[in-house]
Amino acid sequence: MFTAPVLALLLAAAPNDTYTLKWKLNQGDVFYNKSTITTDQTVEVMGQKIDQTIKMDMVIKFAVKSAKAGATVVEMTYLDMKVDAAGLPGANIADKLKGVTFSATLDDKMAVTKLEGYDKLLDAVGGDDANLKKMLKAMMPESAVRQTFGQTFVIAPDKPLAVGDKWDRTDKLGLGPLGSVEAKQQFKLDAVKDGKAEVSVKGDLTFKAAEGDDGGLPFKITKADLKAEKFDAAHTFDLKAGRVIQTKVDMDMAGTMTIGVAGMEVEAKLVQKSRMTGVITDKNPVVD
Repeated sequence: MFTAPVLALLLAAAPNDTYTLKWKLNQGDVFYNKSTITTDQTVEVMGQKIDQTIKMDMVIKFAVKSAKAGATVVEMTYLDMKVDAAGLPGANIADKLKGVTFSATLDDKMAVTKLEGYDKLLDAVGGDDANLKKMLKAMMPESAVRQTFGQTFVIAPDKPLAVGDKWDRTDKLGLGPLGSVEAKQQFKLDAVKDGKAEVSVKGDLTFKAAEGDDGGLPFKITKADLKAEKFDAAHTFDLKAGRVIQTKVDMDMAGTMTIGVAGMEVEAKLVQKSRMTGVITDKNPVVD
């Protein structure tokens, strides 16, 4: 029989429970992501302040077409999108995106190795306007779509984690001639209860102006000093289903940028607050 001190030592040395937060994508799986993004921003340029509020509601369908080692194919379809942007042309673009489908092939680390349907995305929004399609391609290059798609299915390192464990990740999202966004994030597994893992995120985002030409755009961001003053996120991961089921992101960004247009350089100040909530379910929120 163990004495009390020995038993205490054994309990102290016992390993903590560990969990693997890795997406499970099986052929035939279908799920839906319903998200709402609200952005309040103030732009000050040439002595004038412009206040805008943009709200976007979106439903995206994901369907796993095949699941092979190193090559899982996931199809993504925009089922519904509504944009309330107070005079901006976002609502028109939202209507055009409905029904657009493209697919990505993911490797074992959930990185996109192949993207199909990018041209359909440009055709849906740009239509027969070659200049508009060129501008869209410059502002939203295929590489950016690849990165965004891949990040959807990544949350933790491919190794067991104990409650309290932290891990870092740095992502760089290239936006062509607009510049790039570098996101440094620290994740923490806060708790696991009833098969649900709660993960919190603290991050730092920095926008950098692009080097080189304007890529055919009518303007160019020549200088930028934009940083996130706040970046907090929270994810709920269903361990049995093997997927994120809820996400919240709270971000405040501020700074200045210099925009070159028509041979002139214009200084602008930006203050922006963004809030995003997302829920992933097996039921189609558009019809159910």
